[in-house]
Amino acid sequence: MTKEELRSKYLPIGGYFFFIAFGLVVFFIAAFLVVFVRTKSATMVVMPDVVGKPYNEVHNELMRLQLKVRLESKRYPDKTDGIIIYQSIRPGREVEAGSKVSLTVNIGLDRIDMPNLKGQSLVSAKNSMEKVLSGETYVSLTLGGITYVEVKEGEQPDTVVDQIPEAGKNITAGEKVFLLVTKPSTKKKEGEPQAGLEFKPGDSFAFAQRALVRAKISSKAEVVVTKFRPDNGKIESVQKVGNEYKFKVFYFEPEDRVESGYESFVYEAPENGTYSLIVKDQNDETKQVEISAPTIYQEGEKIQTVFYRTGDVTLVLLDDKGSKVKSKDYENEF
Repeated sequence: MTKEELRSKYLPIGGYFFFIAFGLVVFFIAAFLVVFVRTKSATMVVMPDVVGKPYNEVHNELMRLQLKVRLESKRYPDKTDGIIIYQSIRPGREVEAGSKVSLTVNIGLDRIDMPNLKGQSLVSAKNSMEKVLSGETYVSLTLGGITYVEVKEGEQPDTVVDQIPEAGKNITAGEKVFLLVTKPSTKKKEGEPQAGLEFKPGDSFAFAQRALVRAKISSKAEVVVTKFRPDNGKIESVQKVGNEYKFKVFYFEPEDRVESGYESFVYEAPENGTYSLIVKDQNDETKQVEISAPTIYQEGEKIQTVFYRTGDVTLVLLDDKGSKVKSKDYENEF
């Protein structure tokens, strides 16, 4: 076979092979460059040591590092509730931002779904709190305090009209329960004065305000920031000056706003006048609660309160004509 014949027979085949080989080379070079550029531009972060720390204290730090957290739980009664007992990435290791990390959090206390006590007699509610199912065992809840209010039309005496925590909230068995209860039906002797309102340190401030609203009695509060979570929303001190109650109230600033919890509000009165506060449900305009009876403030005086929020709500400050002076939204972050 001559050279001309060989060239004409095998050159086209060689061209095909050359084309394929060239394409593969280009593909691998491009793939290498993509990987190289991504690797070079990836943000690297150092995994902190979180074992032994409460998850709510390290949550924001892990979010700042852009780590994707997967939570698991185990129960060790001898260890502190809520602390991290395992992390899947060892401390000090460099990882890409966006990496997944698994954390195991200890459930050291019995957890329960808060039962619905509203509408029950006080005796029945106390009995319900004595035996609440937690997993496969029964535990009892601790009564933190009872605040009594006047009976309104349609309500029965000595009956629970509200509760903190709210029904359905997942809580530990050690969390205290506060009840708002209508006054019992007692016959007064002729000439006997109406029973007054009594509040003491440790009582629920949110329910104290509700009782004062029903009685149309004004009150003022001073918010006292605390680092002790169990004091959150409780009365530190109370005194009655004339016909007005003055409170100091503990407030624990939450790191994250979840479905429910205590919130605070502070605002300077724009002018001399009478002001009141209401809380509106953002998802149901028919649901609103007056949390402060009309109270006189001087210009520049701080209007302060602490209240218990369930879901997304808006707090509204009203003047004596019922017009909005200031509003603030409080919403879940998760």
